[in-house]
This record gives sequence, C-alpha cells and structure tokens, in this order.
Amino acid sequence: MAAGLTIWDASGNIVLDASHRTLRIIDSVVLDGSNGSRSDPSMVSGGFVSFQSDRYIGWLSGGLIHPQFSFNNGTLTWTYSAKNSAQYDEYQTGILFYGAY
Repeated sequence: MAAGLTIWDASGNIVLDASHRTLRIIDSVVLDGSNGSRSDPSMVSGGFVSFQSDRYIGWLSGGLIHPQFSFNNGTLTWTYSAKNSAQYDEYQTGILFYGAY
C-alpha cells in the first residue's frame, strides 16, 4: 500500500508530492553536551536528525561546540569535540528529534 502526501492546487497541479520518502519521528532526547547513541531497527535503511539548539551564541572569546551526528546499521551516534578552552568553550545543548524514512 502506498503511503505519503500529495497536494494539488485549485487547477489540479501537484504542489507537493511527498509519497516517496515519508519521515517518521521515532523519539526525542535532550542533549546536554555528553556523547551518546540510540538504536532502532527501523533506522537501518536510513534516518534523519533535527537538532533544536537552546542558544546560538556562546562566549565572544570562546567557541560553541555543536554535536556531530552519524548513522551506522540502525544506530544514531552523536559526539562532541574536545574543548580547546575549558574556561570559554561551551557545548551546544538542545533537543534532538530523530527518525526513519
């Protein structure tokens, strides 16, 4: 059975056809600056992330270190690089939404 969303305008023209790869949110997790991972068998064929950060500006003399995301065989992993300056560098925190196609 086909799944997705198709929207037409008043003239019958397709304005959105999202029937090929429909996204499904599996879960969300609050990222606090620590490395971590989540596994789900439905992410084996691919997945997506949407990271909603708490803030966009760090110290003017330091850096804001954002998480790096990767998928491998149904496991989503996020890692943070090491701080260059313990005094001024900050880890980007926020909410991570993740799912599968």
